Amino acid sequence: MQQASSAAVILRFGAFELDLQNNELRRAGVLLKLSPQQFQVLRLLAENSGQLQTREDIQRGVWGADTFVDFDRNLNVCVAQIRATLNDDSDAPRFIQTVPKRGYKFIAPVERVIMGASEHPVTQPARTLGRPKWLWFAAALAACVVISIVWATWPRSARPERSMIAALPFENLTGDPKEDLFTDGLTEELISQLGSLNPDRLGVIGRTSVMRYKSAPHGIDQVGRDLHVDYILEGTVRRSDGRIRIVARLIKVGDQAQVWTDTTERAEAEMFRIEEESAAHIAGAVSGQLVGGMVASRAASHARNQEAYQAYLNGLYLEHKGTRVDLERSVAYFEEAARLDPQFDPALSAQAETEVALGRSGAAAPEIWKRAREAAEKALRINAQNAEAHNALADILFWREWNWPLAERHFTHAITINPSLPVAHHDYAFFLVAMERTEQGLASLRRAIALDPLSARVNIDAGWLYLQAHHFDDAIRQARRARELEPTLAEADACILRGLFYQKKYREIADTLHLAAGDPEEALKRLYEQKLRDEEKAGSSDLFSMATQYTFLGQNTKALDALDKAYGERSIMMPLLKTEPAFAALHAELRFQELARKLALP
Repeated sequence: MQQASSAAVILRFGAFELDLQNNELRRAGVLLKLSPQQFQVLRLLAENSGQLQTREDIQRGVWGADTFVDFDRNLNVCVAQIRATLNDDSDAPRFIQTVPKRGYKFIAPVERVIMGASEHPVTQPARTLGRPKWLWFAAALAACVVISIVWATWPRSARPERSMIAALPFENLTGDPKEDLFTDGLTEELISQLGSLNPDRLGVIGRTSVMRYKSAPHGIDQVGRDLHVDYILEGTVRRSDGRIRIVARLIKVGDQAQVWTDTTERAEAEMFRIEEESAAHIAGAVSGQLVGGMVASRAASHARNQEAYQAYLNGLYLEHKGTRVDLERSVAYFEEAARLDPQFDPALSAQAETEVALGRSGAAAPEIWKRAREAAEKALRINAQNAEAHNALADILFWREWNWPLAERHFTHAITINPSLPVAHHDYAFFLVAMERTEQGLASLRRAIALDPLSARVNIDAGWLYLQAHHFDDAIRQARRARELEPTLAEADACILRGLFYQKKYREIADTLHLAAGDPEEALKRLYEQKLRDEEKAGSSDLFSMATQYTFLGQNTKALDALDKAYGERSIMMPLLKTEPAFAALHAELRFQELARKLALP
């Protein structure tokens, strides 16, 4: 009989034990969840207790010297989540001390313990007597049958439940409205970080929906019902005497119990660092409470000076206002932020997203699309894990360049990096429907609505997409929902009328538009004829829309002429050529089929 021995190395500090053999962290014997990356960072620091570990040392030891992600930000998030697991405080650390601009030092005493070797008998394999080959074959066959039966009947572990969380706007207690830029920025950063933590276990509501609760009275139960969430993260920010105090609370909607709370206070110098680090700390702690503290899957980036960060916040403020004038003004701020800090990829991706929005709003100069592409590609060269940049580039490839395979690749990259990004699911849904993968598209659309249920934009766009999917009643229902969220949204009325039109409910349309009595179809034709005359006279550039009106009037040749021109001018609506309900009468036309062939539509 032989003896086999093994020895486990344990690092003990405070109430914690780091088991180097099994890659486990325990507190008083209770196993704590750490991702492999978190474990390796903690191990490196603890094994070198009392010694400075530079950021370069950690990069080489954990990420590898040839990493191409934004290492600085990834490390900040990782350390914040380790601190949350250890219940450590960056301002008054017990374990991990930050050495500004250099790295980290593990400051707690560490005891290295080698557990006693354990012995296990190891027996030599017994000699076997020769047996007929058929007996071995029968035994092997029987074993396979048994294994198959066991596998088929063995109980599977249930998939972990997925929790939904809403990070509500942090309340500005300073009294100065100018501080809203910081509090809104903190909320947005939290949503972004939480969204990429663990998509299988944690879903995060989008910014547009949660911002509806800013400065408005709300109850936890009401928010839970509105957003269909399990948890709510809320907090306050107060600036006084050169200090910033941030209080965060995690509340379970079911019983309104406070699951976790945290208070941090920092000097106000370099506020952009405070926002980033506070968001990382809070996201790490919330992750620890709900899903075990997973490291964010994306490599986020941060500004390196206050001026760039302020320009970026100003741009976001204008972008979120949503008017064309404000979108155009926001681009200048994003460009300024990128000029001040050329490595700040969020400014570049925000510029790309905004230019895409301007391009999709119609009558956009080709230069807008070119600038959007340059900004998105530059953002991705800096940070290949920038989900917003992938999505913006996908939109350019889909709506403008008609490169379907590459567009889908970037859409799926964006969703993989941040599965809680509503705009990515929203935009991918349009792509899928245009590719005539309708059910997949509607599933993606439903995910976008679930992630941003109170967004009037998401809901009205869902109405338009349901029209393209030929789900006319759903389109009308969705447009009415958008109108409930934003009563002055004229686009909702247009979507409802279009849904009625495609169902040939001309009487309802005529009554809604207060048309003259008589045949409602003829009244609508007169209305469209006048509208087309006006557009032709004005030289309208919306050729795709004009084509839909020509088909209603039975003027198919003019409709095809308009579509040929739309193709030549790269109209952004051309990807929807085959799904547009108005063009059903054109599908048999050879000119229409040739257009579809040139577009390489499926």
